[in-house]
Amino acid sequence: MATDQNPDAGLRHERWNLAALMLDVTFFALGMAFIDSSAVLPLLLERLGATGVVIGGAAALRSVGLSGFQIFVAYQLHGKPRQKPWLALIATVSRLPLLAMPLFMIYADKSPSMRAVALWAIITILAFWSLGDGLGYVPWMEIVARTFSRRLRGRFFASTQIASGLGSIAIGMVVVRTILHSKHLPYPMNYALLTGLAALMFMVSLAGVLLIREPGLPLRAAPLLEEDSGGDHRAQFPTLGAYFRRVPALLRDNPVFVNLSLIQLLLGFGAASAPFYVLYATSRFNIGDEWGGIYQAIQAFGVVALTPLWTVLSERRSPATAVRALAAAVLLTPLAALTVGALSPWAFGIVFFLMGGSLGWGLWIVMNHYLLSHVSEQERPIYVALINLLFVPSALFPWFGGVFVRHGLLVKAAGEPILFVITTAVVLVGFILSLNLAHVE
Repeated sequence: MATDQNPDAGLRHERWNLAALMLDVTFFALGMAFIDSSAVLPLLLERLGATGVVIGGAAALRSVGLSGFQIFVAYQLHGKPRQKPWLALIATVSRLPLLAMPLFMIYADKSPSMRAVALWAIITILAFWSLGDGLGYVPWMEIVARTFSRRLRGRFFASTQIASGLGSIAIGMVVVRTILHSKHLPYPMNYALLTGLAALMFMVSLAGVLLIREPGLPLRAAPLLEEDSGGDHRAQFPTLGAYFRRVPALLRDNPVFVNLSLIQLLLGFGAASAPFYVLYATSRFNIGDEWGGIYQAIQAFGVVALTPLWTVLSERRSPATAVRALAAAVLLTPLAALTVGALSPWAFGIVFFLMGGSLGWGLWIVMNHYLLSHVSEQERPIYVALINLLFVPSALFPWFGGVFVRHGLLVKAAGEPILFVITTAVVLVGFILSLNLAHVE
């Protein structure tokens, strides 16, 4: 089994991979900024004729692809010293089709049939891309865990989000806003340009993946099952059925993990409202698509402002404290939409500020940092896959949210959007559970 026993070699790996992974994560986030799933993509899909259910269903499809199949990858790669070959292959295959998105958008206004083709092509390409990200997630996380110490890992997550957040602010406020407001780039050329720029950013991110120098498997990494000791670990590795049969025992023996997974799922219900905040704002205040760029920038500012806070809380207090603080931010998001956000389009920006630092990247960083601090090294791959498998039901949340949208408008009761009220109630339960989450060292 390959190992890195030379400290100098390990340090070189750490420095090189810090640069490669920074390139990967930063440009990945910049790519997402051009077609932000909360501020830009819903407007694009609506332009292509998508209903609220279709917009929510597309988000659900991406979520299933991201989380639904990671456990199978974890089984195939568990304990293997080489994780990068699969990661590099799946990242390349799933990201190259993104380059076709602007081509479909260019011809989207030629006829109703071309518009429908563009709609389903964009949905399919993004779903396939999300599937690739999901299939590469476990080996990517394993490489990150092997490369960095716990302290440096937390700072890596924070620094990448700050760097990408600053870039996303500029992209949203300057590039996206200008493109969507430009008279020289009418629809659909404006969205064709945005999807093309996004695809280019993802190609740079792919270069970061390919540049990774994979560290070896540490000697202390033990086999998955106690009886699998000595000899060739993979030769004695359990069958797929035995691997899955061990899942109930993993859950039964680790109530902290179960609690963390439930908290993540309940907080993730914020995704039910996420694609529809921008549609609500544009209809309520009668504002144009360029506000998608403004809200995307405010959302990125939330990443920059709040991500360091989660890191400080994790390091100076505990990862559990960071989870509680993040849960509070997720809860305040729909509350802000129902209260202060209803005053003006600029006041509604607080919704995107809170969502940027909590529901998306924030939730990913905080939950994974807690998880990696809690589980043992030998169990790490299966728990990383398992927490995402248990998060799969969240794929239905955006579709559920779309049920409460009619003709681009949110259904209301007593003058308030029903969807935002339901979101607040569900997330509140997750926040309450987070108050009892165990501390980890």
